[in-house]
Amino acid sequence: MAPALELTPMTATCRSECCSAAPRFTVNELFERGFRRRRAAPLPLEGAACADSGGNFAQFSLAVAEGRIGAVNFRCASCATLIAYCELIAETVPGLTTEIARALSAEELISTLPGVPAHKHDRAVLAVAAFRAALASIPIEQGKPDHEGRLHLRHPAA
Repeated sequence: MAPALELTPMTATCRSECCSAAPRFTVNELFERGFRRRRAAPLPLEGAACADSGGNFAQFSLAVAEGRIGAVNFRCASCATLIAYCELIAETVPGLTTEIARALSAEELISTLPGVPAHKHDRAVLAVAAFRAALASIPIEQGKPDHEGRLHLRHPAA
């Protein structure tokens, strides 16, 4: 079982250097950063687009090396909440192994952004589904860490 992914919201309100070094997890700030990122060119590994019955859609693209996610981009509908959830994923998962990233859940996104109205929590489900579709597009050889330095035991020649 993969360890749980821990998302910790930034609660400081000051914007001085000491407080702004960590990413801020408010809907408005995530939306502002995500609005720019969603226009970026897709990365090499593109997942299938996911959509809901309300016309919202999301699609993630990834850069993966040695079993770790290097970068994340996305395209999604213009819903501010969906953009914020997608940006939260894009800011949180780089550097994680693919196994740990697969453990990300909609509940974790919802608890990290407490200001989202309950009737928009389905956007977190859509964002996670689209992210998992991108993870599913990772070729097996790219999704595993490089174990070049591990010990290899050889059987003696008979």
